[in-house]
This record gives sequence, C-alpha cells and structure tokens, in this order.
Amino acid sequence: MSEPTAPKLTTSHRAKSEGCGEPRRGTPFGVWAALAAAAAIRLTWLSRWPLWVDELATLQRLGLSFAEHLRAMRGNHPLYEILLRLWASPGSGDAWLRLPSAALGVLTVYLTWRLLLRLGRREAAIGAWLMALSPLHLMYSRMARSYSLAVALALLSHLALLGALRKRKAWLYGAYIVATALMVYANLLTCAVWAGQIVFLLWFFRRRWRRLKPWILTQAAAAALVLPWMGYSFVGAVTWGSDTQYTARQYGRAAKAAYQALTLCVGETVHPLNPWIVPFAAAGFGCALAWGALRALRRRGGMPCYLFTQVVVVYASGLAFAAAAAKHLAAVLPAWLGLVALALVRIRSRAWRVALGMVVFGAMIASNVNYFLGCEFADADMVTPWCEIVETVERAEKPGDALLIGYRMDAGARDMFARYYTGGLTPEHIDFDRWREQISEAEKTRSQVFLLLHDGDPWLEVEDWLRDRGRDVEMTPFQNEEHTLERIRESGLFGSGEAYYSPLYRL
Repeated sequence: MSEPTAPKLTTSHRAKSEGCGEPRRGTPFGVWAALAAAAAIRLTWLSRWPLWVDELATLQRLGLSFAEHLRAMRGNHPLYEILLRLWASPGSGDAWLRLPSAALGVLTVYLTWRLLLRLGRREAAIGAWLMALSPLHLMYSRMARSYSLAVALALLSHLALLGALRKRKAWLYGAYIVATALMVYANLLTCAVWAGQIVFLLWFFRRRWRRLKPWILTQAAAAALVLPWMGYSFVGAVTWGSDTQYTARQYGRAAKAAYQALTLCVGETVHPLNPWIVPFAAAGFGCALAWGALRALRRRGGMPCYLFTQVVVVYASGLAFAAAAAKHLAAVLPAWLGLVALALVRIRSRAWRVALGMVVFGAMIASNVNYFLGCEFADADMVTPWCEIVETVERAEKPGDALLIGYRMDAGARDMFARYYTGGLTPEHIDFDRWREQISEAEKTRSQVFLLLHDGDPWLEVEDWLRDRGRDVEMTPFQNEEHTLERIRESGLFGSGEAYYSPLYRL
C-alpha cells in the first residue's frame, strides 16, 4: 500500500480548493483591501479605552528584573511579556504598549489567507475578510496581552505542518517544531491546537502507521522545547485552571457551550444589552458552520477535514476546562472562520450564500461598532471609564481631601486610577477588613472624601452605612455594564439598564 500524502492539485477547481497542497502565488486586491481594513480598525485610536486590569498587570511586571519577571509568570504563558520588554517600559503610553498586538493582528489576516488558500482563492479571500472583521480578534489584538501573538504563532504552526506534509523538507519540520513550541509559550491553552494537529496526523496516516515516525520525532522535539517551562509552571497552571471559571461555566456546560460559540463568532457582544445581534448571529454563523462541518465530514480528507478537526478538539477543550475562555481559544479562529468561508462560497444556492454573508458580516460589523461605543464587553473590568472618573475627581477636589479607592482583590484599581490621575491627592487603597474605621478616620481629618468602589466591593453596604449615620452622600455611577448571565438572572432577559459597577461617592 502506498504512502498517504496530502491531496494533490489537479486541474479541477474542487481538487484545487480542498487539498492541502501548494497555494497559488500572488496576492489579489481583495486581500490587500482586507489587510487595509484590518490595519485601520486595529491601529487607529489604540488608546480608545484605558488599560484593562490584566493589561496593567502586564505593564507592572515590565518593571521587574528578568528573573523576577519569570518567577511572576509561573503558571502562566511568558513569551509575550518577555518580548514586550524589548518594546515597552512601565512608563509607556497605552497606544505604544498595545501596538505590537495590533501589528500581529494585521499579520494574522495575511497568514489566515495563506492558510485558507488550500481551500481555494475565493474561500481564502473571504476568510481573510472574516478574520479582519472578527470582533473577538479585533478586541484582543487591541490589548497588551498575549492572545494576538498566540493566534499568529498557531497559524505559522499550521502552515509549517501542512507544508511538511506536502514537501517533506527538513526545514519545514524544524519550522513546525519551533512555531508549535513558541505557540504554547505564548498561551498554554494552545495545547488544544497542538492536540488537534496530532489527532489529524493520526487520522491522516491511519493506514500506514510506520510513516508516522518522522512526525513522532517532530512532536517529541516540540515537547522537549515546551517541557522545561511546563514542568516549572505545572502546579500553578493546574491551580489556576481548577479555581477559575470563565465564559459562563459557573452556570453549567450548556450555558458555556452556547456562550463560547457565539463569542468566537461575534466577540464579547453576546449579552442581553445587544438583543438585536445575538439571534441573527446565531442563525447565520450556525448555518454556515454546520454546512462547513458537514462538508468536511462528507469529504473525509484534505483541508476541510483539517479545519474541522481543529474546531472540534479546541472547542471541546474549552468546554472541558473551566478556566478556558473564548480569548484563550482565539487560536482556533482561522479554522472556525475557514469553515464559515467554505460555506459562504460553496453553498449552491446563490440566494442562501448572499443571505448568510449579509447576516455574518452584518453581525460582525455591528459588534465592532459596539466595541468602539463601549457596549460590547462582558467583563466589567475591561471598560472601567478611568479617564471620566479621574476628570470628575479632578474638577471637584481641593487640597487636603481624601481619596479612597476600593477593589477587593488587590490595589489594582488604585494603581489604574493613579496612571491617569494628574491631581494633587494621594490615592489610598481601602482595606475591606476595616473599611468602616478607614472611612470614619478620613471623614474626621479631611474636609471632603472621595470614595470609589468597584465590582465585588460591598458598595451597597457602604452606602447604607453612610446613610444610617446621616451622611450627605453624592453618588455618581459609572460603567453601565454587567456580567452576562448575572444580568439575565437578576434583571430579566434584556435587563433593566440601571445596573452599574463603579460608583463614585463624594462625602
């Protein structure tokens, strides 16, 4: 029996577009337009939103020595922050800090096109546009975090693997080893992408197991590069993975399954504040993904099968691990959107193709508009309007006033406030073991007290306590957003629109 190889190109369009063979040369105008669009929405106004708490943690670690930085990253993925040390410093501005992620986001659009050329030129062009407009990828490629780097490295790993299957060149095996190891160092949860590749290889060589030998050696070499850090970080990673629940997991696997799928399609806009996007996105993306999956199962080979394997393994991993959120699974986006692109090109009915395309791209564009308007986020920490809060304090403060800032987890909110604050007061973190005494002491010694609380703080209890003491309280609410399913549970399907997370009290 002859050795299995990647499907070869023939003169038929179908064989050309569904093999794992060589993409044709030349970059069409539509792809350049997609790259221009990706650059415009990723690189413009990078300081639109203040730093997220996780971005602040990244920024603060840049001030550590290299050895201290590595110790601080134990149980996490170190590559992005180590590389960021070459670019930024703790004093860097928001836009400068985020620029590498945004540039990698634009590169990802090009690499997606290169990968999906193995489906066909039209599929690749549409896939490039889908990645360019992907709300999930847009948001996280405009943040100083590792997710954009992980997606780019996952694409390089895919391209090297498929190239090695086709050409069997030593340098391609080497490129795959390095790209795969770096991918895991950029995001530990990309091990699911790696697992999907292994599953595909086992299927691909299912009839001649002995031909797996070079790939066993290749996987072993990649594992050897990854094991030093995994051995160092294993305990911390397992603790984090077991103690943290993201993406609606606390409400059960069914809730997470639906939320995770929609978030991969239209980003963090999947919550009751956007009822006009979610149903249409679910219908449009659901039909396209189902058709792409059926196509892959029916063909049982080539590029559609490779993409389908990636989607199944990574998506299942996201459901299996409580700590896996859509942002951690963003490396599956090229495969996920590749199946959508396959449907948008290959469905026989032109009317269906046009209808699905309008729904899919319309939902993405609407979600991106929500991002820039501040209506997309499900995590309240991501959109705390620090600049508005700071301006409110600066307008009303007088010398000698007190400024107390809460955030039950740590002093991160105080540090974030201080990053944007130019007034003359000294921000102090509230100790929630003795908040009554701390506030009372500030009231006795200062003419005016500013008290800023956040999600997780007992601000309703503080407010009642102040009023019971007859204190005149002026409260300014900020950030009219809530966590998705909590909003549904407490306020009904579409929410009341009255909830807020960051009250500023002036005593």
